[in-house]
Amino acid sequence: MIGRLLLILGIFFFMWLGYRFLKKIWLDRLNDVETQEQETQKIQQIKACRYCNIHIPENEGIDQDGDFFCNYEHLDSFLKHKAKHKTEHKP
Repeated sequence: MIGRLLLILGIFFFMWLGYRFLKKIWLDRLNDVETQEQETQKIQQIKACRYCNIHIPENEGIDQDGDFFCNYEHLDSFLKHKAKHKTEHKP
């Protein structure tokens, strides 16, 4: 009788230890996911495209010699226009 009681208490004890262990692992993983979400939601610097003046996050655009562009097409257009403008004003 006492042996069965001890066996049942032992089973409950190990189940309780397993529960605590799994709960800790689950909470650690949940915290990792929340931390990753917070990092992606950080406020980003917003800049205006030099060509079209559209405002986009800095990490989505192109920074070229201090000028910021929303895409490579606008960078190329700006550089072509700048080069054309320089050649027209040569004495």
